[in-house]
Amino acid sequence: MRATPLLVVLCALLAACGAEQPVAAPTSTPAAPSVTSASPTTTATSTTTSPKVTTAKPKPKPRPTPAATPAPTRPATPRPRASTPAAPRAFTVKGSTRNAIAFAPLSNPGAVTLEGSVPSQHAWSTSKVLVVAAHLDTVVDGDPSKLTASQRSLVTRALTASDGDAVVALRNQIPGSPGAAINRVLRSIGDTRTSAPDTSQGLMQWTIREQVRFMAALSSGRVVSRAASSYLLSSMRPISAHRWGLGRIGAGAFKGGWLRASTETRQMGIVDGYAVAIITYAQGPAVVQTDGDAAHVQQMNRIAAYLDKRLAAQ
Repeated sequence: MRATPLLVVLCALLAACGAEQPVAAPTSTPAAPSVTSASPTTTATSTTTSPKVTTAKPKPKPRPTPAATPAPTRPATPRPRASTPAAPRAFTVKGSTRNAIAFAPLSNPGAVTLEGSVPSQHAWSTSKVLVVAAHLDTVVDGDPSKLTASQRSLVTRALTASDGDAVVALRNQIPGSPGAAINRVLRSIGDTRTSAPDTSQGLMQWTIREQVRFMAALSSGRVVSRAASSYLLSSMRPISAHRWGLGRIGAGAFKGGWLRASTETRQMGIVDGYAVAIITYAQGPAVVQTDGDAAHVQQMNRIAAYLDKRLAAQ
């Protein structure tokens, strides 16, 4: 049979041609492998993680901040600067025409220092010391031991409480002219300027310079007698209501005089080895005293404090 070999050849050719045909790609895409996360109690035998692709998001552009509208400004009002208060001026009577002082050391009573001035120097109740001195000189011959109890009481009231009735009673006991008796006492210590009337001795002018002379003579025992001078000094101890002025700076014996808010207030006395006298003419408020008259207490305290500093500087 000769046809058989031909068939075999044809089959071989067909097989060879089939081997050269391209293999077609599969039409379906194989599924991606699944990723299994192991739970805390389960261990995954195989884990495959697909890489994440992160796409950076563009940052938003910052929005422009609207410019703030400036508030209207008011012109600054300058604050007044606190001014430093000026230091208060130290009180002085130098150059004053309403206040004055006078003093002299008892060791040299002629060396009188005088500061300030006043327009008038009525004696007022400082004249009571002169009336008592004239009484001692004329009534008991300069011997205070001869005074009666009643007379001693009058002297005490006149020189401590500035009792007007008491001094009038003593003056009425002076024989002859009370004014003449007072003037004799003044002349005996060198005062040739002061002149006393027979009545109302408070109205006479008695300068603070002459009052210093009187107090120095009183201290040295030359007023009437040594006994009379000592008695006067021991009696010139004002009551507490009258212990302003010289009484504030340690004066021993002193006596004051006053009348109204519009007139002089004055004192004379002994302070630390000095005969002193101070006066003010209607300065400061007037304070009613026990006798019903008015004294410039506050101003006299200021003057006395000033005098105290002056004496300390000597």
